[in-house]
Amino acid sequence: MKKFIIIIALLLFLNGCTGKVIQDLKLEGPYKVVNVVDGDTLDLNNSKRVRLSGINTPEVGECYYSEAKNKLASLTLEKEVYIEKDITNIDKYGRLLRYIYINDAIVNSILVEEGYAKVYDKYKNDTKRYSQLKEAEEIAIKNSLGVWSCEDAIQDCLYVRSKNSDVYHKPECRSAKRIKPENIICYETEEELNEDPADLRPAKVC
Repeated sequence: MKKFIIIIALLLFLNGCTGKVIQDLKLEGPYKVVNVVDGDTLDLNNSKRVRLSGINTPEVGECYYSEAKNKLASLTLEKEVYIEKDITNIDKYGRLLRYIYINDAIVNSILVEEGYAKVYDKYKNDTKRYSQLKEAEEIAIKNSLGVWSCEDAIQDCLYVRSKNSDVYHKPECRSAKRIKPENIICYETEEELNEDPADLRPAKVC
């Protein structure tokens, strides 16, 4: 009986020291993050590449790409993390689909809540923490944080172009969304576009 009590006390002590992460038996790790590829992809010291599940961050050249990548690096690079498997194990590129835990917090959710990522609605039926991520996203949308401020910059525009280019785009086009906020020139009407003294030409593809 005395031995049993000692074992229980030891388990309680260990749980108190290591936190909620260790208590979740579905988590794997710890692993060390050795490289951050972009805002939603990183490499672990077990030679596995992980795609943060349920979220999507800007691609190279798109508004808030660098900020998202730097944020993920500040949260995880050279640190120990735990990982949680999503409904699907591996994506089409061979990357593990995972939720990343550090200090008992889910990094995927942090990136969404602070505006560095959007929830990947396309895969909502394959994302077990979809509801949780959407709640975090509402906070970012309400406060126009990060990627949501990028959309605000062009949502009322008929056409947009960069200060560094004479090519103009429709705001829904991929190239338009890649323009940094500080470089955006917005045309709300055809008249504004025609009055621009620059030798403008429309983009050939959207």
